Amino acid sequence: MKQLIEYIVSNIVNHPESVIITESPSEDGAFTKYLIQVDPEDIGRVIGKQGKVIKSIRQIIRIAAIQKGTRAMVDLLEQDGTVKAADSGQEEA
Repeated sequence: MKQLIEYIVSNIVNHPESVIITESPSEDGAFTKYLIQVDPEDIGRVIGKQGKVIKSIRQIIRIAAIQKGTRAMVDLLEQDGTVKAADSGQEEA
């Protein structure tokens, strides 16, 4: 799953060498959380207009996780260090 996220994001951004994907289990172990870090110049490209790109990435990963019988959540680390989390758990799979 981590490799899939890295592949998708690396092909979207201008600085693919700066893409870092961190994988960690959730606190309750119900799902795996993936945190995407990119170059500050590429944040907008990963989010996309009205968040369409990051929503699409989350949906692809959610479907891939379901096919493997697991659950996954994708978040994006913003420039200021805050996490752009999925909206109200809907992007969680």
